[in-house]
Amino acid sequence: MSDGGEATVRQPAREQLMSVRRVDRTDAFILHVDGAVDGLTAPRLRRAIDIAFDELDGRPLVVDLAEVTFFGSAGLRTMSESADQAATRSGFEPLRVVVDHNRPVVRPMEIVGLDAVLTLFYDVADAIAGRAAE
Repeated sequence: MSDGGEATVRQPAREQLMSVRRVDRTDAFILHVDGAVDGLTAPRLRRAIDIAFDELDGRPLVVDLAEVTFFGSAGLRTMSESADQAATRSGFEPLRVVVDHNRPVVRPMEIVGLDAVLTLFYDVADAIAGRAAE
């Protein structure tokens, strides 16, 4: 019988860990990601990217990670697989990833060399215009 003194670990709902907001513009398809991208949430990001690929119609896909607070190995894998998928599509257009000097995102990408595979930008306007970060 429990005396009520046990510590309980309650995980927030997946929707509270990460959100993905879609913006469908005439010049780009943008996915704004907010929160933690980890093993629990990365599949939702991957699905959002897959859906966006089907709706591009020649426009670039911009994945805005500027508001991401945690970017784990599952997020790295998602972005790597999505970059590979973009490269195999007809009318290849590389993923444009906004990082806004966000260390939780940039540093893991640098460590695994993903920054050399993805085209990184510091804001959405530069990503849409194709002005890569230096």
